[in-house]
Amino acid sequence: MTAALLLGGCSAAGPSVREASTADLKDGQVEWAFTQADQHPEKKLIEVIDGASETLDIAIYSLTYPDIVQAIKNAAGRGVKVRIITDRIQSGGKSQKEALKLLGSAGIPLKINSHSGLMHLKMTIADGEVATTGSFNYSKSASTTNDEIFMAFRDAEIARSFSERFEAMWNDDNDFETLRASIAMPEEKTPSDAAGAEDAGTDGEAGEAGEDGGAGKTAAPASCKNPRIKGNINSKGDKIYHVPGGAQYERTKEEALFCTEAEAEAAGFRKAAG
Repeated sequence: MTAALLLGGCSAAGPSVREASTADLKDGQVEWAFTQADQHPEKKLIEVIDGASETLDIAIYSLTYPDIVQAIKNAAGRGVKVRIITDRIQSGGKSQKEALKLLGSAGIPLKINSHSGLMHLKMTIADGEVATTGSFNYSKSASTTNDEIFMAFRDAEIARSFSERFEAMWNDDNDFETLRASIAMPEEKTPSDAAGAEDAGTDGEAGEAGEDGGAGKTAAPASCKNPRIKGNINSKGDKIYHVPGGAQYERTKEEALFCTEAEAEAAGFRKAAG
């Protein structure tokens, strides 16, 4: 298949600036997308995640974008074996902590770096066949306002090299440690809480860890055995709770459960209209 066909029949002058680009490799293809060219790298990433059928390994510095978090959670829900490595300091940011609790509650194993440097990789490997990288973090600002690039290599040799590095990190007990996170866990102090990094960000990622606008309290353990109030985070990152009998209650897929409205509000959720 030629690059022109992969680009969807663009003119000889080159692809439209709003279309992500693709080129042939020896045994596969490479695709790329720029945020500021309106090429939506987050959508290209979600395509890769949605296409995974067996394994999904992710090493990512910043992980806060609700649509990406939901796609990862959906992959685990359909039986894909998902593993995530992220940065120790970023994992303590308000939005990222919430995202990791949702993913941990879905049974996804999580690890963070224990070495002194940043876990600054941005890569995903799907089924050992597709590997992604670039400057693109999995955050709202990287998807909408930053100058970023996302690249996806549909090439088994490249994916194998990425997988080998991920596996070495995952099995390195000296430089990486297990992170236990779930919605039912109580709030704990983290290194970034102490340093204030959840609001300022690090390495130029200012504000990414605080994209929830400061509402980032996380869900405390439910105070009853049968919590029925549903908490949901929409595509804009808004945290909304639904009570039984509400207009959207039956159709809402819960990402947190609460016993009382006070509990939901204490966790940073607001009541749904109607």
